[in-house]
Amino acid sequence: MDIFFNFLDLLKLQVENNFFYSLFFITFFLLIYNSFSIPGNIIFIASTGYFFGIYIGFIISILTIVFGSLLFFIFSSYFLNKFSPNTIKKYSKQIDKYISNSSIEFLIIFRIIPGTPLMVQNLILSFLNISKLKFFLSSFIGFSPLIFILVFFGHQLNSFENVKSFEITDIISFKFLIFIFVIITILIIRIIYKKNKH
Repeated sequence: MDIFFNFLDLLKLQVENNFFYSLFFITFFLLIYNSFSIPGNIIFIASTGYFFGIYIGFIISILTIVFGSLLFFIFSSYFLNKFSPNTIKKYSKQIDKYISNSSIEFLIIFRIIPGTPLMVQNLILSFLNISKLKFFLSSFIGFSPLIFILVFFGHQLNSFENVKSFEITDIISFKFLIFIFVIITILIIRIIYKKNKH
């Protein structure tokens, strides 16, 4: 484990000595990585906090995951509509009946609940008839809480002692779950209000 942290310290020193080059490289890498919605992104998100700090790490992580997902969404929607347009129209119309009045709220809830792999999320959203703006906004809002927690966690990994005492509750704490619950509750209230209004 000491070898691992010595390696991290060496990398961090390289980042500090070549800050803008490292910032560009990591941002470009994460954008491409997220454009393919490859699993394992949690490690890279935490690493941005470790190497760049909370604020820059959060900005890098949220922008690359949102724009990367948007690129995946655009290309997958294009290919799905090109090769099986009837199937796409069938499912999108059925889903639109339920979420048309509150699509942004449903999309934020879909994004904010952790667990579903990014590729699965983006593929599901590719079946829906939603605008790029709604996709962007819902992804930005929905991803923000978990990404901030992961970046913050990465920033805290400064010593071997922190890793030894690490528990899953350090990332997903009770307060974090309460926060997510409150946001989802507010969104559900908005959905019910809009439904009753129409």
